[in-house]
Amino acid sequence: MNKLFSEKLKKYRKELEVKRNEKVGQVRLAEELGISKGAIGNLENGERVPSKKILVKLAEHSKKSLSYWMDGVEEYEAPNSVDLVLDKMIEKGLITDTDISDEAWEIIKKAVLLEIERKIR
Repeated sequence: MNKLFSEKLKKYRKELEVKRNEKVGQVRLAEELGISKGAIGNLENGERVPSKKILVKLAEHSKKSLSYWMDGVEEYEAPNSVDLVLDKMIEKGLITDTDISDEAWEIIKKAVLLEIERKIR
């Protein structure tokens, strides 16, 4: 279903193994991300499309951008970066109502620009 994403996820696990100099299996990565081992297995096998929450968790864990993880995910399958950013900002309490701070607007602006870039390339 999603070969490019599954290859990135496998590659990321291998990068962790090299960095830590120890085996990082699907179970361990799943635990670190707070998702099931079955979800990791299905993602690595290309049998499942990553959810918004999984994409955000991978971005935070890996310190790689959401764009990196979403690249290659079909347009109809991928949540857009604005949606992901808004969800995360609400979760972190940066947005609690429609009175949005200048700092939050700057973050939203960057997400919109990323989404525009993604759509026109």
